[in-house]
Amino acid sequence: MTFLYIASVVLVMLTLAASGLYWSVYAGTGEQAARLRAVGFFRWAVVIVLATFNFWIFSRVGGAIIDIWFPPPPPPPPVLIDGQLPGRPPPEETKP
Repeated sequence: MTFLYIASVVLVMLTLAASGLYWSVYAGTGEQAARLRAVGFFRWAVVIVLATFNFWIFSRVGGAIIDIWFPPPPPPPPVLIDGQLPGRPPPEETKP
């Protein structure tokens, strides 16, 4: 799971860097081809971010559904020592 997030961050940074480079070429020369490539790289960066977000959401929903259908077992009951729970003082004996 962490690998997916690291890979998506790396891919987003690379596509944004390429978009920035092509945008600077467009700003310097005014070529429409450079602008179109910059916009294309930026859109791919947005697609990567949205896909990562969707994967995170669906993994959370899937985990919740699995927890609902197959809940974890309850904790074992406490062990009684001489009829008392550990850590509690024995009851006071009353004399009639």
